[in-house]
Amino acid sequence: MAIREAGVVDWTGRFEELTAREAALAGDELDELGQAAWFVGQDDVSVRAWERAHLRYLDDGDLSSAVRCVFWLGFTLSERGDEVRGGAWMGRLMELCARDDATPVTEAVRALCIAHGAFARGDVEAAVPLLRQAVERADAAADVDTFTLATMSLGRALMMAGRIDDAIRELDRVMLLIADGRVSDRAAGPAYCAVIASLLGRGDVERARVWTRELGDWCDSQQGLEPFRGECTLHRANVLQLGGEWQAATTAAEEVCATEKRSETLANAWYRAADLHRVAGRPTAARQALRQAAALGRAVQPGLALLSRDAGDLAGAWAGLESARAAAVEPAVRAEVLAAAVRVALDRGRLSDAAAAAHELSACATAFDTLYLRGLSSRADGELALAQGRAAEALPLLRASWAAWRRIDAPYEAALTRVAIGAAIRAIGDAEGAELEFDAARGVLEGLGAIPDLARLERVAAAAPVAASDPGLSRREREVLALVSRGWSNRRIAEHLFLSERTVARHVGSILAKLGVPSRSAATAYAFEHDLAAAR
Repeated sequence: MAIREAGVVDWTGRFEELTAREAALAGDELDELGQAAWFVGQDDVSVRAWERAHLRYLDDGDLSSAVRCVFWLGFTLSERGDEVRGGAWMGRLMELCARDDATPVTEAVRALCIAHGAFARGDVEAAVPLLRQAVERADAAADVDTFTLATMSLGRALMMAGRIDDAIRELDRVMLLIADGRVSDRAAGPAYCAVIASLLGRGDVERARVWTRELGDWCDSQQGLEPFRGECTLHRANVLQLGGEWQAATTAAEEVCATEKRSETLANAWYRAADLHRVAGRPTAARQALRQAAALGRAVQPGLALLSRDAGDLAGAWAGLESARAAAVEPAVRAEVLAAAVRVALDRGRLSDAAAAAHELSACATAFDTLYLRGLSSRADGELALAQGRAAEALPLLRASWAAWRRIDAPYEAALTRVAIGAAIRAIGDAEGAELEFDAARGVLEGLGAIPDLARLERVAAAAPVAASDPGLSRREREVLALVSRGWSNRRIAEHLFLSERTVARHVGSILAKLGVPSRSAATAYAFEHDLAAAR
């Protein structure tokens, strides 16, 4: 077996050692070579080793181990998109399991494969009892790996069937088994990724955050690991973005874009990178990343619609969201599409469209009941009430949304909600309270570098909109404004332009006065809105 030192398994070293004497390996060593090759990304060697291992096991009369090799052959080939060969090996597995010398272990594996077939076809009602049977047989056979994979699949099937509490109970069971060290590495990796993907798909950010850390630790303990590394990093990017660590999230997403081989994971990484570029006010980079995601077959809503909204193309944004609403099935994605539809409809002044989307979003949040979905839904309902002139009714909804974002440590979403709270407070006559909310939101959005949302905040907060005409800035003032919009301090600007800090401060004051805005962040937003951020 691979050597584990200080909690780390050196799969690269083990692969090299086993490959050097491959011709003389026994069945169990060929089996381990198959796993080591899979973990270090040597897929052809993995297939060859497991094929030979299963034959060697059969010669030795060890049917259970032969079936295990065939199972992982079929699984890994299918995961790589080779459905033809994967299906052929699953057919071979069924032949072996039908032999007279079948064992409780082979019966459990056979039950899992039959159940998974129903699940893969989308027949959830048939899959649930079959998966329960597979769990029971694996438990009776004391086959922890098969038990873990069957329980994981059962949890996913129950979630798809809308039986959320039962699903979470099964998924938590899987993660505790892995955390206890009772599951082999070859089963732990797929189980980790499938469970976290299910949680994120439901919008269960709290659980996903915990298990993503666990998955990261597990990946770090597998030296040379290639499968799961990209998915692990991408899950981490999702969690980091929600937590306001945008630079770290961008680095993680771009790492996956540069190294990932699996098309589905790569497409999701490009979409995540696009969304991070969008919220930071980098529309060109965002569109390029969305093109990459779309080329790989990934749906690009609501990201594309929100990018169109930032550019002022509300009709295009709405058209994209309408088609996405008809296609989105996964709860978190559907909720995000609906939340974007509410925002765009309100921007267009279409209150009936906003109300319809908010109603759908509320139903989604009620059905899947996570803080993330409740936060989206409460904010949408509050923004709709505010637009309808019901500010007093909007406030408790918006504050409930803000409380949800605080609980799951989502500063960006919390800041957006505080902008709406400020508008509602101002609508009921509390101008000073509104400014406090705007200031709090401004501080968070400035810290994140959320340029498009800062621009929207300043439009909401301003007593009168900034004129779009030429504000009469001098050439030097335009240079200073461009550097202010990059977040540079007066000292850094002074050094760059060979000016004194006092002179820079005077230019900044003049810029604010000419633009009619109250702060550097408002000037930054103006610069991006009017293409002055890149001035020289």
